Amino acid sequence: MEAERLRRDLSRDMSRRYRLFRGVMLALGRLVLGFTIHGAEKVPREGSLIVAANHRRYADPVFVCMAVPRRIQWMAKKELFVSLFDRFFYFIGAFPVDRKKGARAALRTGFDLLAAGWVLGIFPEGTRRKGYDPEDAPKSGAAMLASRASAPILPVFVDRVPGPVERLRGGRLHVYVGDPITLDDMTRQRQDRREAADRILRGIYELKKDEKSGNKHWGKPWEARS
Repeated sequence: MEAERLRRDLSRDMSRRYRLFRGVMLALGRLVLGFTIHGAEKVPREGSLIVAANHRRYADPVFVCMAVPRRIQWMAKKELFVSLFDRFFYFIGAFPVDRKKGARAALRTGFDLLAAGWVLGIFPEGTRRKGYDPEDAPKSGAAMLASRASAPILPVFVDRVPGPVERLRGGRLHVYVGDPITLDDMTRQRQDRREAADRILRGIYELKKDEKSGNKHWGKPWEARS
Protein backbone atom coordinates (compact mmCIF):
# COMPACT_ATOMS: atom_id res chain seq x y z
CA MET A 1 0.00 0.00 0.00
CA GLU A 2 2.83 2.38 0.83
CA ALA A 3 4.45 1.73 -2.55
CA GLU A 4 1.13 2.45 -4.29
CA ARG A 5 0.77 5.76 -2.46
CA LEU A 6 4.32 6.76 -3.37
CA ARG A 7 3.72 5.76 -6.98
CA ARG A 8 0.72 8.07 -7.13
CA ASP A 9 2.81 10.83 -5.58
CA LEU A 10 5.18 10.69 -8.57
CA SER A 11 2.81 13.15 -10.21
CA ARG A 12 4.37 15.72 -7.89
CA ASP A 13 7.88 14.64 -8.86
CA MET A 14 8.95 18.01 -10.27
CA SER A 15 6.28 20.43 -9.12
CA ARG A 16 6.29 24.02 -10.31
CA ARG A 17 7.45 25.18 -6.91
CA TYR A 18 10.35 22.72 -6.90
CA ARG A 19 11.29 23.58 -10.50
CA LEU A 20 11.31 27.26 -9.54
CA PHE A 21 13.46 26.56 -6.47
CA ARG A 22 15.93 24.50 -8.49
CA GLY A 23 16.06 27.09 -11.27
CA VAL A 24 16.74 29.91 -8.81
CA MET A 25 19.44 27.89 -7.03
CA LEU A 26 21.10 27.04 -10.34
CA ALA A 27 21.12 30.69 -11.40
CA LEU A 28 22.56 31.81 -8.06
CA GLY A 29 25.04 28.95 -8.03
CA ARG A 30 26.36 29.81 -11.46
CA LEU A 31 26.63 33.49 -10.59
CA VAL A 32 28.10 33.24 -7.09
CA LEU A 33 30.00 29.94 -7.19
CA GLY A 34 30.49 29.32 -10.91
CA PHE A 35 28.43 26.13 -10.46
CA THR A 36 29.40 23.75 -13.28
CA ILE A 37 27.94 20.29 -13.93
CA HIS A 38 29.88 17.57 -15.74
CA GLY A 39 27.93 14.58 -17.06
CA ALA A 40 24.33 15.71 -16.44
CA GLU A 41 23.33 13.82 -19.61
CA LYS A 42 24.18 10.54 -17.84
CA VAL A 43 21.21 10.80 -15.47
CA PRO A 44 18.46 8.28 -16.39
CA ARG A 45 15.29 10.24 -17.14
CA GLU A 46 12.91 7.71 -15.60
CA GLY A 47 12.76 4.65 -13.38
CA SER A 48 14.08 3.98 -9.90
CA LEU A 49 17.57 5.29 -9.19
CA ILE A 50 19.98 5.63 -6.27
CA VAL A 51 22.15 8.76 -6.25
CA ALA A 52 25.31 8.17 -4.20
CA ALA A 53 27.48 11.22 -3.47
CA ASN A 54 30.38 12.32 -1.31
CA HIS A 55 29.56 14.46 1.70
CA ARG A 56 31.74 17.28 3.01
CA ARG A 57 29.27 20.10 3.84
CA TYR A 58 25.67 20.66 4.92
CA ALA A 59 24.74 22.13 1.52
CA ASP A 60 25.65 18.96 -0.41
CA PRO A 61 22.02 17.73 -0.76
CA VAL A 62 21.13 21.05 -2.41
CA PHE A 63 24.17 20.93 -4.70
CA VAL A 64 23.30 17.38 -5.79
CA CYS A 65 19.67 18.37 -6.39
CA MET A 66 20.94 21.19 -8.58
CA ALA A 67 23.11 18.78 -10.59
CA VAL A 68 20.55 15.98 -11.00
CA PRO A 69 17.43 17.02 -13.01
CA ARG A 70 15.10 14.68 -11.13
CA ARG A 71 13.33 14.88 -7.77
CA ILE A 72 15.48 13.19 -5.11
CA GLN A 73 14.34 11.76 -1.79
CA TRP A 74 17.06 11.97 0.88
CA MET A 75 17.63 9.95 4.03
CA ALA A 76 18.47 12.43 6.83
CA LYS A 77 18.98 12.09 10.57
CA LYS A 78 15.86 13.12 12.45
CA GLU A 79 17.83 15.63 14.57
CA LEU A 80 17.85 17.97 11.56
CA PHE A 81 14.06 18.24 11.55
CA VAL A 82 13.69 21.01 14.09
CA SER A 83 11.48 24.09 14.04
CA LEU A 84 12.15 26.53 11.17
CA PHE A 85 14.18 23.94 9.24
CA ASP A 86 11.88 20.92 9.05
CA ARG A 87 9.70 22.38 6.27
CA PHE A 88 12.75 23.11 4.15
CA PHE A 89 14.13 19.59 4.55
CA TYR A 90 10.77 18.07 3.65
CA PHE A 91 10.58 20.39 0.65
CA ILE A 92 13.94 19.27 -0.79
CA GLY A 93 12.85 15.64 -0.39
CA ALA A 94 14.47 14.64 2.91
CA PHE A 95 12.76 12.21 5.28
CA PRO A 96 13.80 11.67 8.93
CA VAL A 97 15.71 8.57 10.02
CA ASP A 98 16.03 7.62 13.69
CA ARG A 99 19.57 6.23 13.86
CA LYS A 100 19.06 5.08 17.48
CA LYS A 101 16.39 2.62 16.35
CA GLY A 102 18.59 1.12 13.68
CA ALA A 103 18.47 1.26 9.90
CA ARG A 104 15.61 -1.20 9.30
CA ALA A 105 12.84 1.43 9.09
CA ALA A 106 14.97 3.65 6.83
CA LEU A 107 15.75 0.73 4.51
CA ARG A 108 12.08 -0.19 4.34
CA THR A 109 11.21 3.36 3.33
CA GLY A 110 14.02 3.29 0.78
CA PHE A 111 12.67 0.07 -0.74
CA ASP A 112 9.17 1.58 -0.95
CA LEU A 113 10.50 4.68 -2.70
CA LEU A 114 12.50 2.66 -5.22
CA ALA A 115 9.60 0.28 -5.83
CA ALA A 116 7.47 3.31 -6.68
CA GLY A 117 10.05 4.58 -9.20
CA TRP A 118 11.53 7.43 -7.14
CA VAL A 119 15.14 8.62 -6.97
CA LEU A 120 16.77 7.94 -3.60
CA GLY A 121 19.72 10.05 -2.44
CA ILE A 122 22.35 8.51 -0.13
CA PHE A 123 25.70 9.60 1.27
CA PRO A 124 27.65 6.31 1.57
CA GLU A 125 30.06 7.86 4.09
CA GLY A 126 27.20 8.27 6.54
CA THR A 127 28.49 11.62 7.79
CA ARG A 128 30.47 14.60 6.53
CA ARG A 129 34.09 13.89 5.53
CA LYS A 130 36.84 16.06 4.07
CA GLY A 131 37.95 13.37 1.65
CA TYR A 132 38.28 9.67 0.95
CA ASP A 133 39.90 7.68 3.73
CA PRO A 134 40.39 3.94 3.03
CA GLU A 135 40.37 3.31 6.78
CA ASP A 136 36.78 4.54 7.11
CA ALA A 137 34.40 1.83 5.92
CA PRO A 138 31.43 3.28 4.00
CA LYS A 139 27.87 2.27 4.82
CA SER A 140 26.61 -0.66 2.73
CA GLY A 141 22.99 0.56 2.56
CA ALA A 142 23.30 1.82 -1.02
CA ALA A 143 24.67 -1.52 -2.23
CA MET A 144 21.96 -3.45 -0.39
CA LEU A 145 19.15 -1.28 -1.76
CA ALA A 146 20.55 -1.33 -5.29
CA SER A 147 20.91 -5.11 -5.31
CA ARG A 148 17.53 -5.98 -3.80
CA ALA A 149 15.56 -3.30 -5.63
CA SER A 150 17.41 -3.83 -8.96
CA ALA A 151 18.03 -0.08 -9.11
CA PRO A 152 21.14 1.45 -10.73
CA ILE A 153 23.46 3.66 -8.69
CA LEU A 154 24.41 7.08 -10.05
CA PRO A 155 27.77 8.26 -8.58
CA VAL A 156 28.13 12.00 -7.99
CA PHE A 157 31.16 13.92 -6.75
CA VAL A 158 30.77 17.47 -5.41
CA ASP A 159 34.10 19.31 -5.46
CA ARG A 160 35.23 22.00 -3.04
CA VAL A 161 33.50 25.39 -2.94
CA PRO A 162 35.81 28.21 -4.14
CA GLY A 163 36.51 31.03 -1.70
CA PRO A 164 35.80 34.70 -2.61
CA VAL A 165 39.34 35.39 -3.83
CA GLU A 166 39.50 32.12 -5.75
CA ARG A 167 36.13 32.87 -7.33
CA LEU A 168 37.34 36.30 -8.49
CA ARG A 169 40.24 34.49 -10.16
CA GLY A 170 37.85 32.26 -12.08
CA GLY A 171 37.47 29.40 -9.62
CA ARG A 172 34.33 27.29 -9.94
CA LEU A 173 32.34 24.72 -7.98
CA HIS A 174 32.40 21.57 -10.10
CA VAL A 175 30.00 18.64 -9.75
CA TYR A 176 30.82 15.42 -11.59
CA VAL A 177 28.17 12.84 -12.54
CA GLY A 178 29.29 9.32 -13.48
CA ASP A 179 27.65 6.60 -15.52
CA PRO A 180 25.00 4.52 -13.72
CA ILE A 181 26.31 1.38 -12.03
CA THR A 182 24.35 -1.87 -11.96
CA LEU A 183 25.11 -4.38 -9.20
CA ASP A 184 24.60 -8.11 -9.65
CA ASP A 185 22.90 -10.50 -7.23
CA MET A 186 26.20 -11.41 -5.59
CA THR A 187 25.95 -8.24 -3.49
CA ARG A 188 23.17 -9.85 -1.47
CA GLN A 189 25.95 -11.31 0.71
CA ARG A 190 27.18 -9.03 3.51
CA GLN A 191 30.88 -9.20 2.62
CA ASP A 192 30.14 -8.58 -1.05
CA ARG A 193 28.00 -5.58 -0.12
CA ARG A 194 30.85 -4.14 1.94
CA GLU A 195 33.28 -4.57 -0.93
CA ALA A 196 30.79 -3.06 -3.38
CA ALA A 197 30.20 -0.10 -1.02
CA ASP A 198 33.93 0.57 -0.82
CA ARG A 199 34.35 0.41 -4.59
CA ILE A 200 31.37 2.73 -5.09
CA LEU A 201 32.82 5.30 -2.69
CA ARG A 202 36.28 5.10 -4.26
CA GLY A 203 34.66 5.48 -7.66
CA ILE A 204 32.82 8.62 -6.52
CA TYR A 205 36.09 10.25 -5.50
CA GLU A 206 37.71 9.18 -8.77
CA LEU A 207 35.11 10.99 -10.90
CA LYS A 208 37.01 14.28 -10.88
CA LYS A 209 40.26 12.61 -11.88
CA ASP A 210 38.52 10.50 -14.52
CA GLU A 211 36.82 13.54 -16.08
CA LYS A 212 40.14 15.34 -16.48
CA SER A 213 42.02 12.28 -17.76
CA GLY A 214 39.25 11.17 -20.11
CA ASN A 215 38.95 7.78 -18.38
CA LYS A 216 35.34 6.60 -18.80
CA HIS A 217 35.53 3.25 -17.00
CA TRP A 218 32.16 3.81 -15.33
CA GLY A 219 30.49 3.48 -18.70
CA LYS A 220 30.75 -0.34 -18.61
CA PRO A 221 28.76 -2.71 -16.39
CA TRP A 222 29.89 -3.12 -12.78
CA GLU A 223 31.16 -6.67 -13.40
CA ALA A 224 33.55 -5.41 -16.09
CA ARG A 225 35.55 -3.30 -13.68
CA SER A 226 38.25 -5.10 -11.73
